[in-house]
Amino acid sequence: MPPNQLESRGTRKGLTLLSVVAPVFNEEDGVAELVSRLEASCSKAASSFELILVNDGSRDATLPRLIGLSESIPQLRVVDLFRNYGHMSALAAGIALAKGDAVVVMDGDLQDPPELIPELVEKWNGCADVVYGLRTKRREGVAMRFGLRLFYWILRVTRTSIPENVGTFGLMDRRVVDVLNAMPEHDRFFAGLRWWVGGQQAFVEYERLARRHGRSRVGFLGLLSLAQTALTSFSKVPLRFASILSLVCGLVLFLVGITAILIRVFTPLGIPGWATYTTLIGMMGFVQSVVLAVIAEYVGIIFDEVKGRPLFVVRREFRSGSALPAPEH
Repeated sequence: MPPNQLESRGTRKGLTLLSVVAPVFNEEDGVAELVSRLEASCSKAASSFELILVNDGSRDATLPRLIGLSESIPQLRVVDLFRNYGHMSALAAGIALAKGDAVVVMDGDLQDPPELIPELVEKWNGCADVVYGLRTKRREGVAMRFGLRLFYWILRVTRTSIPENVGTFGLMDRRVVDVLNAMPEHDRFFAGLRWWVGGQQAFVEYERLARRHGRSRVGFLGLLSLAQTALTSFSKVPLRFASILSLVCGLVLFLVGITAILIRVFTPLGIPGWATYTTLIGMMGFVQSVVLAVIAEYVGIIFDEVKGRPLFVVRREFRSGSALPAPEH
């Protein structure tokens, strides 16, 4: 059994509206299949549903194709952002606009199978507040798998209990969605925020497939950036590490200094000025650089947060092929 999974406590009354949120960026080759499979899967899971696809500033034909698809699929809501704000901001935009009693979130690259949505809803009906898609097998390359292992190792350093091998794909109850929408963070790590809310958890195991169209835009460096966000957003460990490093380097500095003094006093091997330059200047410069670098990361986050800029700006929304005014959120 996956970690932190709680047993079901009764059942819910029923699902009035199911929302599915998926950010897309330059996915012109895959959006038709994505929408078709989502529509078929949601039709089995709920009597009423909405598909919210957020166009995150795509530079190809993604938006026109989505608009064309919305003409024949009334449940499709196409949200067009002013520019490319990034995956996390686009995801936040879709979640903010979702109206369902339960909200499914997923990537738009079809690596997470839409056919699992009925099973996610079934777990929600069993009173789970958050249902995670648990990846039991992956088909990424060696470099990506190494990056993911490093990513989850960094998460463990934060001393949080974010489940491993879960990503964006999953379902959230309306109460969890409302709490997420109320969070003011700009430097967002969605999996961490969802974990922080808590609630009863359940898991649906699946095999994460390779991309069917195009190539991933996250990559190894993207994972490191996401891990850095998780580390600084959910933990004070880097600051404490900097403090410990300062103490350790101070101790080393003291021992080296004592050794240099003893060599200078009791042996003919002492070099005038060597102890001062190698210990005081070198070691203290190193400690200051490390500590300032760690503090700078947190100051940078504070800088972004205090400006209070919106996470995203919606240009307009399309339904049934027609443009609507930008929705309020």
